[in-house]
Amino acid sequence: EDLRADRQPEFTQVDIEASFIDEQEMMQIMEEMVRQLFQDVCQEQLAATFPRMSYAEAMSRFGSDKPDLRIDL
Repeated sequence: EDLRADRQPEFTQVDIEASFIDEQEMMQIMEEMVRQLFQDVCQEQLAATFPRMSYAEAMSRFGSDKPDLRIDL
């Protein structure tokens, strides 16, 4: 959808559609996009890769797939 004055910009999202790629390829595309955005907008250089973990690992380590990141884990 297009951006309009009657829509809140904080709710704008990226919708990527791709055929015949797996989860890892999609994560790579998104990581590259986020790194480029930070470089262009904030002049910040992010790490080459972002830490990843499986759902099973998140549940094993934190008991949740949505840990409270305000607490140092």
